[in-house]
Amino acid sequence: MIDIKKNISLNLTNLRKARKLTQSELAERFEYSDKAVSKWEHGDAIPSVETLQQLADFYGVTLDYLTHEVTPENKRIYSFTKTNHFNKNVITGLSISLVWILAIVAAIGSKIIGDTFLWMAFVWAIPASLLMGIVFNGIWGPHILLKYIIIAFTWTLLAAIYLELCFNLSNGWTLWMLFLLGIPVTIGTVLWSHLKGS
Repeated sequence: MIDIKKNISLNLTNLRKARKLTQSELAERFEYSDKAVSKWEHGDAIPSVETLQQLADFYGVTLDYLTHEVTPENKRIYSFTKTNHFNKNVITGLSISLVWILAIVAAIGSKIIGDTFLWMAFVWAIPASLLMGIVFNGIWGPHILLKYIIIAFTWTLLAAIYLELCFNLSNGWTLWMLFLLGIPVTIGTVLWSHLKGS
């Protein structure tokens, strides 16, 4: 019978050491205490499935890799290749590039058709790019970056809305209070990210 707890503790220890990370550094990266990491590596506790998946993504292995004894065959089957990781980054980059291509087409098209340069297309491209980052980071990880992308998305979206309204309304510049919406969203995002670490 497979001793999953023993396999997880041994594999997490070996993967961390292979990355030349201390328990404290790993704990800080995933917003856990170094005591929690120590418990995982000594087999006193098992991380939640969500945390195991985050660790697997971080180390470039599958959940099966973490739960099975490491053999040459298992290493080959359960490890992600660098190509797989590279392809995910390329797909994310292509999606963000598409956003900026659309912004350029909108700006140039508005100049050709209406003789006005739609520069706001570039402003809107920033939160749209971050939205792509949220989507692909949510799918593929590492999820430790997700809160930072969400916070950046919130503030750039508010800035884009503010600029759009300011130029379209006669007294639009008085709408600065719109940015107050970003404060609870930022606080909520930070608190939400700490919930997963409890």
